[in-house]
Amino acid sequence: MCVEESKHQFPPVLLIAQPLANISMREHVLYEGQYLGQTIESYKTDMISVKSTLHQKFESKFHAHSNAYLSILLSGKYSETTSDSHKIVSPSNVLYRPAHHEHKNQFIAEKTKCLNIEFGSEWFDKHEIDPKKIKPQIKDIQSHPLVLRLLIDFLKHQKIDFFEELLIQFITSREKAISPLRKPWLGKLVRILDNEIEKTHSLLTLSERVFVHPNYMLRIFKQHFGVTIGQYQMECKIKSATKKLFTEKNSITQIAAECGFFDESHFIKTFKACHSITPHQFRLLLK
Repeated sequence: MCVEESKHQFPPVLLIAQPLANISMREHVLYEGQYLGQTIESYKTDMISVKSTLHQKFESKFHAHSNAYLSILLSGKYSETTSDSHKIVSPSNVLYRPAHHEHKNQFIAEKTKCLNIEFGSEWFDKHEIDPKKIKPQIKDIQSHPLVLRLLIDFLKHQKIDFFEELLIQFITSREKAISPLRKPWLGKLVRILDNEIEKTHSLLTLSERVFVHPNYMLRIFKQHFGVTIGQYQMECKIKSATKKLFTEKNSITQIAAECGFFDESHFIKTFKACHSITPHQFRLLLK
């Protein structure tokens, strides 16, 4: 697969400030590689184009892209308005937008940085995916570690390994339906783990709070969720820490304490084991 890389900067794409009804489709469509901003870095294969873009504070007119694309917000903030919705997009949000999805954006921060992954129509054909069946969606990247890996690979090395399987998994997956928790204590246990990220829970203290024997609690939890209580607890901490690295300016030490790690060293070691990069390095890549 032929790959072309470029770091040339291009001027922002300016939209004609006319009512949407009075302009032709050609005039308000952004074609392959065009975005509302300045290109910082780019990577291209036969069927996929990846670009990081920088956006100044401004409001666009309604427009659409000729190709479907993912957009990961790295820093800053913007709003997106469609004919039937208005959303605020925050760092770590991942948007999927089908081809010709009409919307307008208001970039709220002085500088907003995005990573955009654009799919040619032949990409869907190759993988036998019907793009019409994939609806617009917004997800949090910390809940999709494979897509987070894709992001890190591009920002760190300007390349993407195994990107096709990562993208296929992301855009075709649906949120898992939460099966009913037949045991009330199991729901209480999950709420404790989800909502008390800053604490390090022991099996004994957890069992005392849900009034279940530790061994029975461990067995039923693993049967239902497929991971141990310790693994689930650590996943919650890493997700929370990752979100904070996107959205907050607190120090690494503060984030480690807020997410219940023993200390900064423990946080760095665990984060690097998960993402092959330290929290500090990750934060630098987002700037």
